[in-house]
Amino acid sequence: MLPVIEYSVTAPVAVDEAFRLFQNLDRLLGRGIYEEIAWIEGKPWQVGSRLRYEILQPSRATVTAVVTAISPPRALELLNHAMGVTAEQHVSFGPDLKGGTRIRVTATLVGKSTNLSESEIQESTAFLIHDALDTVVALCQKKRSGSAPGA
Repeated sequence: MLPVIEYSVTAPVAVDEAFRLFQNLDRLLGRGIYEEIAWIEGKPWQVGSRLRYEILQPSRATVTAVVTAISPPRALELLNHAMGVTAEQHVSFGPDLKGGTRIRVTATLVGKSTNLSESEIQESTAFLIHDALDTVVALCQKKRSGSAPGA
């Protein structure tokens, strides 16, 4: 069975806003985890567009990703490649029964790294997925607290 990493969070905003804020990759920068994130091919967030992430932590790596599907504001899929491993990543957005938006990521890993053990790859992938979603929640909370009362 292929390793699968799953993580979900609840963002305190509507689905459309959570989807929009997820697409803001600047939220990942300036924290010592990502050195650079750049679109290297195509228009951002279109099927076939490609990204490059320069990662500093938890281990130095260059990840390339391609958008394989996108259905705003409900879902997107990416194929990520780094160090001999491919991660098929599915991100979904839906209303949470308690309010806000449930964002869920499922990543299936395939391949074998020449640099890291299987457990290190899984731990690194989980770290980056948690960070990606946690930064969306933090951005949502920041935007929400910065809005005027009643807005």
